[in-house]
Amino acid sequence: MNGFFVIRKCLNKSSIKKILSEIKLAKNTSKYFDENKLPRRIEKIYNKGITLKLVDKILKKLLRKIFLKNFVIFKDKFNSKPPGGEGFQAHYDGVFKFRNKSNKFNNGWYKYGNEFVNVLVALDDCHIKNGTIEISKAHENNFEELYNKTKKNGTPDLKYQRGLKFIPIPLSSGDVLVFKNTCPHKSKINNSESHRRTLYYTYTPSVYGSKYKDYFNDKKESKNKTSKSLSKKNK
Repeated sequence: MNGFFVIRKCLNKSSIKKILSEIKLAKNTSKYFDENKLPRRIEKIYNKGITLKLVDKILKKLLRKIFLKNFVIFKDKFNSKPPGGEGFQAHYDGVFKFRNKSNKFNNGWYKYGNEFVNVLVALDDCHIKNGTIEISKAHENNFEELYNKTKKNGTPDLKYQRGLKFIPIPLSSGDVLVFKNTCPHKSKINNSESHRRTLYYTYTPSVYGSKYKDYFNDKKESKNKTSKSLSKKNK
């Protein structure tokens, strides 16, 4: 098992149009911009519209069918990546240590559980020129073993890429990429004239309970100031 796979044509064009409209109108979200003031991502959006709520249900049903267990959403974001939008360093997801408001270290996502599945939904066609995700085979290690492979700088950036084979994943609008958080992955700058918009949701088995609010509260209070973006200029 590589730890990742693609499911084609999960959403139609009509649904995607509704999703983009709901994201544009969504309130009480967290918005981020890159060093060039280009929109980078919007967090806390999975339940901000009828179609967005339906997508969450569809994805959970899909994961249940594949993994034979129930999942709950752990974190969510809409990645914008317009023309010129920056890419990301090679990294795991969730493998870092952060200082909480009491200045104590916590083990990244592993504070909340030990299993995470990412689901990336392509809202535009994604290809090499506009900076599609590039992914490598999942690493089957515990947190400390994975952490020792990172730069230990408050991000999950990998220390070395030697021996890793990254595969660019071309996606058509409506396709879905499912992958473990321990799959090293990266992306390049958008060098095209088209957007590369995606939904990027992370799910965890329901046995851990919902940690959604805990995650975003901890993120808000975290004293980490580093980033895995290629510019390293903002979070």
